[in-house]
Amino acid sequence: MKIKFPKNQLLVSLPPKVELAIFLIKEELKNVKFINDLQAAGTDASIGILDLSPLISAIVGFKGDQTDEFNEWYFDRQTRLASYFDPENEKELLEQAFNFYVDLEVKKREWLQNG
Repeated sequence: MKIKFPKNQLLVSLPPKVELAIFLIKEELKNVKFINDLQAAGTDASIGILDLSPLISAIVGFKGDQTDEFNEWYFDRQTRLASYFDPENEKELLEQAFNFYVDLEVKKREWLQNG
């Protein structure tokens, strides 16, 4: 027997802290996409860059002492994910934000293991 779940309802509820992190990541990804599109069109949009990485990292559980290596990884990953969605498609954007959240959790565990 195959169960058909409603497509408009979540199967699990996320803790508020996780929802906040995903929301902020989503907004940051939209901004990165917008800035990259402006730069591709030949406009200097550097004044409009939104950097929520310190806040997002703190919510996820990093202690504020991110290295240059972490920051490089963060912005590279963010730029890559921002290229994978159509800004008009909220579902794609949410999927990429969730993927980035999961990547941050994995990175945090690696960081904690390596001390």
